[in-house]
Amino acid sequence: MVAIPASSGHAQGLLIADGGQSPYRIVISQSAPPSERHAAAELQNFLKQICGAELPVLTDDVPLSENEIILGDNAHLGALGVEVGWQGLGEEGYVIETVGPHLVIAGGKPRGTLYGVYGFLEEHLGCRWFSSTVSRIPRLDRVEIGRIQEIKVPVLEYREPFYTDAFDADWAARNRMNGNYAALDEERGGKVTYSHFVHTFNQLVPPDQYFADHPEYFSEREGKRIGETTQLCLTNPEVVRIATEKVKEWIREAPEAKIFSVSQNDCGNWCECDKCRELDEREGSHSATILNFVNQIAEAIEKEYPDKLIDTLAYAYSRKPPKTIRPRHNVIVRLCSIECCFSHPLESCEQNRSFREDIEAWSKVADRLYVWDYVTNFSHYVMPFPDLDVLQPNIRFFVQHNVKGIFEEGNYSSGGGELAELRAYLLAKLLWNPDCDVAAARQEFLEAYFGPAAEPIAQYIDLLHSKVERENIHVRIFDPPTSAYLTSDLIGQADALFDRAEALAQDEKTLQRVKVARLPIQYVHIATSAPDAPGRRELIDQFMEVARNAGITNINEQERLEDWPVLKPPEK
Repeated sequence: MVAIPASSGHAQGLLIADGGQSPYRIVISQSAPPSERHAAAELQNFLKQICGAELPVLTDDVPLSENEIILGDNAHLGALGVEVGWQGLGEEGYVIETVGPHLVIAGGKPRGTLYGVYGFLEEHLGCRWFSSTVSRIPRLDRVEIGRIQEIKVPVLEYREPFYTDAFDADWAARNRMNGNYAALDEERGGKVTYSHFVHTFNQLVPPDQYFADHPEYFSEREGKRIGETTQLCLTNPEVVRIATEKVKEWIREAPEAKIFSVSQNDCGNWCECDKCRELDEREGSHSATILNFVNQIAEAIEKEYPDKLIDTLAYAYSRKPPKTIRPRHNVIVRLCSIECCFSHPLESCEQNRSFREDIEAWSKVADRLYVWDYVTNFSHYVMPFPDLDVLQPNIRFFVQHNVKGIFEEGNYSSGGGELAELRAYLLAKLLWNPDCDVAAARQEFLEAYFGPAAEPIAQYIDLLHSKVERENIHVRIFDPPTSAYLTSDLIGQADALFDRAEALAQDEKTLQRVKVARLPIQYVHIATSAPDAPGRRELIDQFMEVARNAGITNINEQERLEDWPVLKPPEK
């Protein structure tokens, strides 16, 4: 959070409601945007759930009264003499301030006031939205608040936990996430909207349209132009022209989008023609040709669309920044951490030295540096992935190195995967506030989500994470179920803890959540046991039933659950 000095109104504690009654009303501007009208409805709804009092929502054409909750920029702020530093709030920052008997919650447009309401409900009244289906809304006879004088502005302008459950519009808005894939509409403040998200070279200059007549538009490899699994010849002026016109077409098709991706395909095969090779070698990185290409497009786009941004990747072969070429001010460089160890912090693990060097270098030259981070095992979505202890140090590390936006790619297929809801929630807390009390957030989630079974599941999580920490085991995103940390001893201890958790579950919903949390341990059993091992078939049937009931569809990005080879019975 970035703190900004608040105005100096006289503040005192307020009794909002007592015994289901309230003298307060909620006031918004007559011209309030949809997000501020929704903010008023949300505040009214949750206050009623908390204390039973339903506060009326009025507009600022009525006279100022003695007891009001004033939302957004409206005439009653002026009547109170409250000055809000709107410019410093940006699109998402907000003020919460008690002024006499009044409560002011006002923020930037489009999301600031809405986020202020959720901040008030969460941080001052104890509301939590753990998942799309599990919340904690306190029940209080009296809603009484002390003096408040705070201003909050998020340090990250783009925050996206990429999980199925995190796409839920209400969950995303209430946890103050603004990612492209969440179903956020205008009422919920909208979002940071992308057009053509990543890996767009084939969309900009399609090989099936151009390669036959113009193979020179595509990568040259060992003296031959290739039309499949290819990149673009980025020093070819015609490629620049065609791609620029295509981006303009995208802007016309999606004028609401803010960011347009001009980024390498998800493969190697960069162009080795004389011009491309010379530029990359002179600049010491394959990012040279990419950034030179992207800068030309961004410069042309800015002339017609000065509010649009062009996004590109620093990924795999292009991760290292060039020596002298710098991204234009309207270019976002999105650095990817795919090669890293995720069981130890990026800042201290020797396995992550090259990534550290690259982010340090990019942070010095990029006005807008984003990160594409990874928070699941991409070969085995349902396998244990002990990275929870590094989420906070890694996000802090990003922020310390001038990162302005973070995309946390998790198991985003239907139903999610290993501890998906927990990880999405913790990421939301950290992306909004990298300095939050993540241990408290984890404990609150476990208690709400698993009830009496929370303790053994917390012990299981600690067992897994202490193993990789104590034995210095490096975990990457394509590791197999035979990884060093998944020993038979650990799996046995985990089974005992889940037996206890299942016995403690007091209702069917909680029991099902425990069983879903147990799937990763069963996954390891199934993947590492012999096809004819006793009890294996029964375990597979149990695993499949729980996974299907949870809506889990995928083993990884490409492989569906029902196609997992190890699930098939042995051939006779």
